Amino acid sequence: MNKLLLVVAIFFSLTTFAQTDSTIYRSTEVDEKPQLESGMYTMSKFIRDNFQFPDLRNKNVTVFTSFIIEVDGSMREVKAFSAVAKDYLTEGKTAEVSDSDKQKDAAALEQMKVEAARVLLLFNGKWEPAKLAGKPVRCLYNYPITFRLE
Repeated sequence: MNKLLLVVAIFFSLTTFAQTDSTIYRSTEVDEKPQLESGMYTMSKFIRDNFQFPDLRNKNVTVFTSFIIEVDGSMREVKAFSAVAKDYLTEGKTAEVSDSDKQKDAAALEQMKVEAARVLLLFNGKWEPAKLAGKPVRCLYNYPITFRLE
């Protein structure tokens, strides 16, 4: 009976250790947020230099992305989960948009989501991982990418 209790206790302690090791924290839950070692401007520059734009004009577009920064500083599970566009109009002008144009814009926004994920997957910058109680932890990082398409 004592051996069975010992085996059960060891099993639960190993299971608990394995679960905490794979926990993904939000940036609000950590003591130190992840930081790109070379500076965030390098990722912005990489995106600007490698992003292939669809045919979309006179829009302010934000593509919302997320990824996980691992304890080794690598990026994993890159996702682009939303894209929002607002018309970029000069003062006093209004735009009438046909259903066909709306469909084209929606398709272009979907292309931009796919492209954002593609470019982020190509980026190989090294991150300083998030820390909790002085130890590196996995952290979900949300990164909006904004474009002004004229």
